[in-house]
Amino acid sequence: MARPHQPILSRELIMTAALELVDKDGRFTVPELAHKLGVSVSSLYHHVGGRADIVEGIRGLLTRPLTEVAPADDWQEAVRRWANAYRDGFAAHPAAIPMLVSQTVSNPVTLAQYDRLAEILEDQAGLTGDDLLVAITMLDNLCLGAALDLAAPPEIWSADNRDTALTRALAAAPDPDRDRSRRAFERQLEVIIASLARQLVRD
Repeated sequence: MARPHQPILSRELIMTAALELVDKDGRFTVPELAHKLGVSVSSLYHHVGGRADIVEGIRGLLTRPLTEVAPADDWQEAVRRWANAYRDGFAAHPAAIPMLVSQTVSNPVTLAQYDRLAEILEDQAGLTGDDLLVAITMLDNLCLGAALDLAAPPEIWSADNRDTALTRALAAAPDPDRDRSRRAFERQLEVIIASLARQLVRD
């Protein structure tokens, strides 16, 4: 007897398919996801707890590159590696960012990576309490914004014939492509790290 052509569902397959829908349309619904996978909605619910659970699974896929970041002895280098991996993971799927920031982070893979960053900043940079929370928020905001910026068109501002400070800056820029975003990200990251280092010295 021929086997049915129904896919063998798993959480990984469901999250990956949902992310494909988000990449394509900027959104997904559970019925759309079930249709894409060729299964019933009830079949999906045997593996996931609902739409919010799927969203958190997508978050786990995007933060997976953080698990592969090599450790560093210096806390500043560790923060650089963490931030670059975070930005790159989300930059590959910018349409998912608005959906992800709309709900509380609960994915275990993602929380483990935030815990890792918090431990680095606490143990090596001496940050605790609200200072630690603000530092993580600063890095989080930077990485998410930079990920969105990488998805922007190469020409952010129209370089028309006006003679303004902006158009002069555009004319003087080394290139009009995505390297602008990389330079801005790296400079902002260094500003944050330098600020944290100064705070460490003061404390």
